[in-house]
Amino acid sequence: MLKFSKKVEYALISMLYMAERSQGELTTSREISESFNIPQELIGKVLQALAKHGCITSVQGVKGGYQLTRLPGEILLTEILNAVHGPVRVVNCVDDPEECGCDQFDFCNMRNPMETLQFKLIEFFNSISLRDLHNNSIDIQELTRKHGARKSIPVQLVEPANAEETR
Repeated sequence: MLKFSKKVEYALISMLYMAERSQGELTTSREISESFNIPQELIGKVLQALAKHGCITSVQGVKGGYQLTRLPGEILLTEILNAVHGPVRVVNCVDDPEECGCDQFDFCNMRNPMETLQFKLIEFFNSISLRDLHNNSIDIQELTRKHGARKSIPVQLVEPANAEETR
């Protein structure tokens, strides 16, 4: 099942925490570690990965720390995932058929559907910004209209504007 790793969770926690700060206000790995009960060494590695990929910037020195490189609306979920986990991959054969190591490769009937699934998943992650996550403003109804998904999505993150009228 698709599940984000702890590193991805910690990256999202950190990025959302920084999104709450004023522009130019720095956050330290210790602050994040203590605020969210995350091992400092692990959060340090996550923050370094985010900085390496340009999601955040690192300011060195006694009063140093980390801050977002751009506004939260300009940072996409895909960027955060790529920074700490690498590219989104549904199955190995989609990105690198020669290195997938699958015994079924020559007989596979799911490679093309998995390519489609991976493309749609990346497209979906690209439609979500850090601001969307911070504001909890992912409109599931809009996504279902836009992407033609079935109405059986199990969560609704934003109540419709006319929620009172529909009750």
